[in-house]
Amino acid sequence: MNHLDRRLRTRLETLEGAGLSRVPPSITERDGVRYRIHDRPVVGFCSNDYLGLANHPSFAGLAPTGSGATASRLVCGDLPEHRRVEARLAELAGTESAVLFPSGFQLNVGVLPALIEATDRVSSDALNHASLIDGLRLARAQVEVLPHGTAPPAVGEAPLHWWVTEALFSMDGDYADPTALGAHLEAGGGLYLDEAHSFGLFTAATGRPTGFAGRHNLQPTVLVGTLGKSFGCAGAFVAASTLTCRWIRACARSFVFSTGPSPMASAHVEHAIELLAGPEGDLRRQQLWANIDRLATHLRVSPRSPIFSIIIGDNQAAMGLSAALLERGWHVQAIRPPTVPRGTARLRITMTASHDTTQIDAFATDLRELLAADHGDLTCRYKIG
Repeated sequence: MNHLDRRLRTRLETLEGAGLSRVPPSITERDGVRYRIHDRPVVGFCSNDYLGLANHPSFAGLAPTGSGATASRLVCGDLPEHRRVEARLAELAGTESAVLFPSGFQLNVGVLPALIEATDRVSSDALNHASLIDGLRLARAQVEVLPHGTAPPAVGEAPLHWWVTEALFSMDGDYADPTALGAHLEAGGGLYLDEAHSFGLFTAATGRPTGFAGRHNLQPTVLVGTLGKSFGCAGAFVAASTLTCRWIRACARSFVFSTGPSPMASAHVEHAIELLAGPEGDLRRQQLWANIDRLATHLRVSPRSPIFSIIIGDNQAAMGLSAALLERGWHVQAIRPPTVPRGTARLRITMTASHDTTQIDAFATDLRELLAADHGDLTCRYKIG
């Protein structure tokens, strides 16, 4: 065993003892929310496929396109599929332009340092996603970390005062304050709004699918959306003014120095947009929110989003509850630090349009029973029973 392996074995043993080891569950035979883990049939309640489009049968009928873009889009990888998808995404976001990226992480670590200058003022929510945190580190500006859910101080004399925040927070299931966001924009501040988990969940007054910003009539300076959640595909996009997107294409290092997204994946995104913007998208959004209401009623909480966060606290206890649910046929991963703050290990339960009422009712019954039996003395984010 070489020196690196010896060191990493020690580190992994430490993680194991702290209840922080991680192994991807081996999933096979996926059909919507039904699949198998180690040959055990389960119903999943931890997917971000909120509208249930990832396994939509119409994707199988798409005509094949090239598998690779062959180069950076600035060399010879800029293809019609990319340009069509960007135009449609800008239309959905209500912006002049959009830029496609292979992933949300790649987008944030490239776009933030491309737009933020060292003399800018930056306020960032304490519970922002790791990709936002890492992007701000690369930006080299002074960052003020805001207590979660609070607004930054008044816009000052800096060239630009950025507020960087998620719209729907991925681990807690709560939203940024739309009134405070609007006030920041009106005062001349810049708003970098990451809608990874909210874009596509709502319907604008015009009837088009939209996100948190569209629902609240906000026009962020920069809007970020992902394509692996409500769209059921893969990738991400940034939507902004024509000038901003032109600068991103020229200066965002993760765009300049990366091969363009697969044209096959882009064709799938284009098809997903058609589904989202059509009658099927309307029906799926209605079904999603009906399912959210149903689970919220079972858990005796007010419905807010597809994300229900049951905070357990202890890492091993959260893993034990996850294992107990798996024994009953329900897959919910335990989320532990550093994904969430220390001492807030939890079950992150997500609702989709693909769940049916029988599944929701049975899952809620088992969850409440297990919480009452094994975790009744622990403080949970939601009061159970």
